[in-house]
Amino acid sequence: MIVCLGKNVALFPNLSVTLIALTALQAAYQEAMNAAAVGGPKDTEALKDAYNDLIVALRLIAAYIQSLNLTAAQILLSGYDVVTYARSKITLVAPLITGLDNAITTQLGVWLQAVAGAKAYHVQYCAGTGPWVDAGIWPNTKDIVITNLLPGTVYGVRVRGVGGSTQYGPWSATMSLMCT
Repeated sequence: MIVCLGKNVALFPNLSVTLIALTALQAAYQEAMNAAAVGGPKDTEALKDAYNDLIVALRLIAAYIQSLNLTAAQILLSGYDVVTYARSKITLVAPLITGLDNAITTQLGVWLQAVAGAKAYHVQYCAGTGPWVDAGIWPNTKDIVITNLLPGTVYGVRVRGVGGSTQYGPWSATMSLMCT
């Protein structure tokens, strides 16, 4: 890294860490590694400190270089590699409600299959053909219970996954059951 920075002073004119300081941090880290290899707990702590100091400096330099908005060609000419992270899009599918449970009066339990990539589940219900009401977001497919319902009323329930590339997946098919 120091060679790349030293050869490209014009490309990186305002480094947040000087080359002299970076070289000193790198040397201190190397010395701390050698001491920790044969030393005791104090040497191990010194190694951790030297490592952290070097990492902070490198992150400052990386942030500075990224802020320059250089082209890939400029970066490659500087001696650095261009790394891009291809984040694949995760598209959630609609969950499958496998059942509703009305065994407890004024409540409906919701059973569903987990969706790959979902971090949580958003549940809504409606009375008959009325408007949808948020029942909440659950962190998993277990213990989803809609409470404070009116006995003798037929409720529709739908669920969607939370997460993926679009934050929410599509709604499930509606399943209905009368509350007891």
